[in-house]
Amino acid sequence: MANLSNILNQNFINDILPVYGNPRTKVPTWDTAQKMFICDEYESETGNYYYRGIRFCDRIVIVEKVGLYHNWTYIDGIELYAFNGRKLELIQKKDYEKQFRKEEFVKKESEEMVKNYLTATLKMHGLSVPEKQVEENAQSLVGNCYKSFLDSDYNAQLMQILPSITPNKQLAQ
Repeated sequence: MANLSNILNQNFINDILPVYGNPRTKVPTWDTAQKMFICDEYESETGNYYYRGIRFCDRIVIVEKVGLYHNWTYIDGIELYAFNGRKLELIQKKDYEKQFRKEEFVKKESEEMVKNYLTATLKMHGLSVPEKQVEENAQSLVGNCYKSFLDSDYNAQLMQILPSITPNKQLAQ
């Protein structure tokens, strides 16, 4: 195990919490309340605020594109990625127009997207699985993405995800 004093050296602290007036290195921020990483934040010329929210487990990655317009928070889109062994691959995408962002809505939409992907993949392979079982698997996968990154038993392939969530990088490279 690495020595904590070696990890928390002065350069690391200055990068993530610089002295006032110095630029901060952009790193994804863990938002405990939403249980997702916040990255690619920016403000438009009209004053609207946008960001990507990323949550993941060991099998899928859910990306929310969120916009804050005046006093309202909208979901602009949801993207679903899966690991193909080497990198992330886009498997489902859904865009929205003026859809208020609610946690339950995003979770249900993500579950439906996973279910649709699993159903289509099973059909392509000529396999038949009861719909209830597919729904349970979809709920389980999405539920695993809503685990807190700060939990001691968080078991995700973080080293494969981190390069993808750093600023200015595409998820599916």
